Amino acid sequence: MKNEVKKGNFILSKELTDKIKEKISKGEQVILLLNRRGYSSMLTCRDCGNVLKCPNCDISLTYHKSSNTNRCHYCNYSVKNVSKCPVCGSSNIKDYGLGTEKLEEELNKIFKARVVRMDMDTTSRKGMHEKIIEDFGNHEYDILLGTQMIAKGLDFPLVTLVGVINADSSLNIPDFRSAENTFQLLSQVSGRAGRSDLTGEVIIQSYNPEHYSIFLAKDHNYLKFYEEEMNIRKTLSYPPYFYITLVNITSRDYELGFSEANKIGDYLRKNVSDGTKILGPSMASVFRINNVYHYQCIIKYKKDDKLNNILLKLDEIYKTNNKVDISIDVNPIRV
Repeated sequence: MKNEVKKGNFILSKELTDKIKEKISKGEQVILLLNRRGYSSMLTCRDCGNVLKCPNCDISLTYHKSSNTNRCHYCNYSVKNVSKCPVCGSSNIKDYGLGTEKLEEELNKIFKARVVRMDMDTTSRKGMHEKIIEDFGNHEYDILLGTQMIAKGLDFPLVTLVGVINADSSLNIPDFRSAENTFQLLSQVSGRAGRSDLTGEVIIQSYNPEHYSIFLAKDHNYLKFYEEEMNIRKTLSYPPYFYITLVNITSRDYELGFSEANKIGDYLRKNVSDGTKILGPSMASVFRINNVYHYQCIIKYKKDDKLNNILLKLDEIYKTNNKVDISIDVNPIRV
């Protein structure tokens, strides 16, 4: 996509555009995956640089054009769209980023096709999820676009093209499993094309096509991906070579949370067995959610007979604390 952007193709590459036209002209269907809902990721003032943020969370608000609102996807805070910057009063406001709403708008501009969008916004009403799948299966639409909910379990015989828009987005999540999740998602959505007698094609748009999770997904080379991923996991002491336990420390009081997180970090370091690694305390990837501050300590270990009692004691200490909460997640899904 680096070269495509230079040609002015910011959303769809020429190759993907041409392929979509070709498939539709043959009476075939297309699935497009974009794992980000809403219209755009953020609204920014071009004069002072202010980004419209959630007042309750450390996250920018996502613009939803259909409802003309800016929403937080963490605490559900919502505010009507602004025409002027709340900081400097300028009208020079620009939206950045790409969501499923903007992609739908772009598809309707470029193609003479029937487009349906499937994400949390269009499937929130009861029965809509099933209706969209049924209508697309009956060829009432030519293009199905959506988030990861369209990646697996769907079987449409007329789908001969799958396009992945911005395959890099899941690589940017601060989690040691991000490469694995990207490989998994690309492999799953690729399997939606060519499931019947017609030949299927997949086009993956990426700014980092050299990343091993992307080029190995292209080749369906899961053994090579396994080798690459295991080598990194071993070097960095991640599962399956080490176990992980995550200690989350939360408080509505910033200073108190910071102080208690440091006490917990010191307590763990003094008491765990040799060979057990303590990372942190540090701020969580989204530090403030709904006006609650999130700190965390990561414990990496192979075998630690003392750890269970240490964690039970920690839990007991904070059980009666109404200003600081801790939660202990053994083998967490996301770190």
